[in-house]
Amino acid sequence: MFQLKKILLMLVIVSFTPLLHAFDFKECSDEYCVKTFKAFKKYAKKGHPSAMEALGNFYITGYGTKKSESSALKMYKKAAKWNQATAQYKVGLMYISGAAGDDPDRGISYLKKAVKNDVFEAAYVLGVVYLEGNIEKQDYEEAREWLEIASEHNIAKATYLLATMYDSQLFGAEQQNKSIPLYNKAAYKVEAARERLIALNQPLPPGTDDSIERIVVTPQDLHDFFIDQLQILQNTPAPRVGTGSRISGQTCEKMMSCNSLTGEDARRMHTEVQRAIGMIIASKFRIE
Repeated sequence: MFQLKKILLMLVIVSFTPLLHAFDFKECSDEYCVKTFKAFKKYAKKGHPSAMEALGNFYITGYGTKKSESSALKMYKKAAKWNQATAQYKVGLMYISGAAGDDPDRGISYLKKAVKNDVFEAAYVLGVVYLEGNIEKQDYEEAREWLEIASEHNIAKATYLLATMYDSQLFGAEQQNKSIPLYNKAAYKVEAARERLIALNQPLPPGTDDSIERIVVTPQDLHDFFIDQLQILQNTPAPRVGTGSRISGQTCEKMMSCNSLTGEDARRMHTEVQRAIGMIIASKFRIE
């Protein structure tokens, strides 16, 4: 039987780390970093959820300030109350990883909220949680449901993990062949999927190694991104609580009137900043 435990360890420990090696968002105490931190702090105090989340990012990495997981959690939770989906994801990761204390149930609740708000990396994490069974009671059907959601939204490592579940005959020998199309789907995003197809004497799908995601974000990209975020915050009123509803502040992802970055570049930067921070937190998440 295919060794699922080995795959789980590889996916959780290794797959959260590659982006960090290419992403220059790290501890920084120079004048520019401190100035950037203070600028976002000003808007967070005014009630901008995206600025609150940005502060959480700075605290977790030590960018322009001292590292503080407790301060990061505080800011992420404030942003999450305003339905900032990536903040909900980060709070969930912190709780299930133990970075915010031992409260995995609360972490799972936040992750489910994030999935509802279209952060499908959270569905992948939930799939791992229910498959492995250390944090929550092991439930293969629950794991499959979350991994299917993530796979449908092109989270390649979820597709691969789902393939290994079928390959390991967790749903019966008669369903093992369902692993093949899933390995094919993930083949040029997850190297192990391609290797498994070769081991099974299956033809590889059309494509090349160039299809494997490689992301490089330079310091200048990050500088431009922060400038654009601050300009948006300057021109966007902070949300206010009205008749019982909360309306989240706009981010660069939703407002494409950025200046130094084009709309597509701004969207890319927003996504990669949030993914990078999620990976920093998720790197603490281990399956023993």
